[in-house]
Amino acid sequence: MNEDHLWCLKESGYQAALHKYYEGLFTQGNGYMHMRGSFEEGCSDAPQDEEYLRFPDNVTLEKPRHPKSKQGTFIPGIVAQHPLLKEEIVNLPYVLGLEFRSGGESLDMDRCRIRGYSRWLDLRDGSLHRSFIWDTPEGMKLQFSYSRYLSMADTHLCLQRVQLEVLAGEGSLEITASLRADVRTNGMNHFSRLVPSADSEGCLSLEILTEQGNQICMVSALEGLETVSWQGEHTQETAALRGECRLQAGERLAVSKLTAVTTDRDREEGSVPARALEQLSRARELGWEELYQRHAESWKTKWQEADMIIKGDDQVQLNVRASLYHLLRSNAERDDRVAICAKGYAGEAYFGRYFWDTEINLLPFYLHTNPAAARNLLMFRYHTLDGARRNAQHYGYRGARYAWESSLSGEEQCANWQYADHEIHITADIVYAICHYVRATGDEEFLEHYGIDILVETARYWCDRVDWNGEGGCELFGVMGPDEYLPFTRNNAFTNRMVKFSLEQTVRWLDRLLDTKPEGYGAAAARLDIRPGEREVFRRTAEKLRLPYDSETELVPQSDDFSSYAEVDFARVWTDRSKPFGHFISQERNYRSKALKQADVLELMLLFPKEFSGPQMQAAYDYYEPMTTHDSSLSAAVHGIVASWLDEKEAVAGFLQRVMDTDLSREKKGAAEGIHIANCGGLWQLIVYGFAGVTGAMWSDTLQLQPRLPEGWEELSFRLAWRGERYRVTVHPNAYKVHKLNGGNDAADTTN
Repeated sequence: MNEDHLWCLKESGYQAALHKYYEGLFTQGNGYMHMRGSFEEGCSDAPQDEEYLRFPDNVTLEKPRHPKSKQGTFIPGIVAQHPLLKEEIVNLPYVLGLEFRSGGESLDMDRCRIRGYSRWLDLRDGSLHRSFIWDTPEGMKLQFSYSRYLSMADTHLCLQRVQLEVLAGEGSLEITASLRADVRTNGMNHFSRLVPSADSEGCLSLEILTEQGNQICMVSALEGLETVSWQGEHTQETAALRGECRLQAGERLAVSKLTAVTTDRDREEGSVPARALEQLSRARELGWEELYQRHAESWKTKWQEADMIIKGDDQVQLNVRASLYHLLRSNAERDDRVAICAKGYAGEAYFGRYFWDTEINLLPFYLHTNPAAARNLLMFRYHTLDGARRNAQHYGYRGARYAWESSLSGEEQCANWQYADHEIHITADIVYAICHYVRATGDEEFLEHYGIDILVETARYWCDRVDWNGEGGCELFGVMGPDEYLPFTRNNAFTNRMVKFSLEQTVRWLDRLLDTKPEGYGAAAARLDIRPGEREVFRRTAEKLRLPYDSETELVPQSDDFSSYAEVDFARVWTDRSKPFGHFISQERNYRSKALKQADVLELMLLFPKEFSGPQMQAAYDYYEPMTTHDSSLSAAVHGIVASWLDEKEAVAGFLQRVMDTDLSREKKGAAEGIHIANCGGLWQLIVYGFAGVTGAMWSDTLQLQPRLPEGWEELSFRLAWRGERYRVTVHPNAYKVHKLNGGNDAADTTN
């Protein structure tokens, strides 16, 4: 049975207005490097070397440049300084260059006579394909078939192949393969030295030194077209090979381009150029078929653990797999020096930085499909603890304060003061994620040796950050919660509960270490200089920190002062719902109004579901949802999960569609600037926590379900890693099964 329609994202017919959208949606990657889905030959009227100065702005509302095309080649960890925007990931030279010219005309999707165009991304193996017929000025009809992938097994390799058939006519064809450094990152040229080279043997290379001092080497070799005589040429920014051949009707030919990319951040030994040449030489020895088999097998292994099978709705099935694909490719599972940037390494918009998305939106997926990858994401926070300490010191506090926008060092990179100064909940979010990881995996060794350092240092920060009132309690003033449209609130419910949890867990784990592993406690106490009585300070601060609600509160307030904010006439102000609400209101007015950017109280209820009653959830949903703009891509999935718990079926269907449309709607073009990777994680959570009704590992030792499948779904099945075991969950409209897996085989069933 052909399942291509369940696995392939397709572009049928070329439209220039959608090209940048497909560049983002068709981004390929293997964790080590990522490339946007741009054409090999580029696009007319879309120069990539425009230099300009990007200013700090609200990325949600900012109008992007490059309306037609923005190429992108990203290696997590290769960053440079922007004069205004601090540290940003570097858009590296374009390695995919393959251009064709015939009869004085260069192949171009906009300007040439093109028929039968189609392009598709096969999610099973991350390969990108394109086919079309070019009617050349000389009267030839040339059928082109492109395919390319970034190897998931040999992660330094990019492999491309173009197959060509002459359907009619005859004429000449010129072929140019290139490595191009005429690219810019948010308008900046971050390359301080370039050494391009090309020879007549079919090889070309480009050595790069960035402003930050990173070394990158790209080497390519062409295979096929043995009768073509290649001419090497280069400019200051480009290395190229050019050849020409004569074609006749019925003739077929193929050209392959193998590229190896290495950097000085790689953990392999040897010089950067030597390792690139070694990678390329080995690839040529293995050959195209062997390389592909290795790559495909790696993807198969990943899909075995991550896939979700949905029967009864093919469109949802494809959209879910698209999100899973980007979650799989964007994670450098063996490199704990980086995390996953907000655009999934599919664009420059968020500068390649790391937010709270990692811990709250993304981590659950990795916890339950690839626990080792989840551990590495938390190890990144451990490695950047010194940067968090410097952040706290900058603000005049002890301990560690994690950056709202982090890069490699952990120091604050956010150029917008209101977020950098006030969106402090990320420091507690990281502790929540650590505890979630330990609960889900049972890996207490991580907490003893690494996590406890984060808990203690962030607890010290919170004890300094709170303000004590005259009644003997403490509060948090000047806080921006998850809702970024209210930046200066008093006792934000989400933030205060997360901080209280963080302090409580710090005390709990210090007590547990002291009781069960006194040597481990002693090592931590010496390493962190834990003072006598410091645990009691943590305990007292947690106990006295105000929460603006209790178990009897009918409507949980977003903050103590939320009721004092101005009401908004949404029908009058928000006149075009196809655009974000923020476009229709000034920031000054927005910051004093009851117009939420995203879930805030509902996010709190999602993370602490056992602490709120059904009526409290219903009251919060009924009150906050109408005033939530969902201008943030993080919002819809949270609302969808809570709506599912409340059995709001019509609303759930709407939120599911909104989540999927975030990147996959051709009308919205949401993927143009990169993938909303946190939304991908949110879709996974909506299905697992909402539709399958899995109780989160934070709140249950055993795997428990209360399914609520959407209308029309006949079956939902997926795998879960849970406290060292693997399970397959299968849900039907009126029943479910949980299979415990033993080496991939069923070992035991739980049926309901």
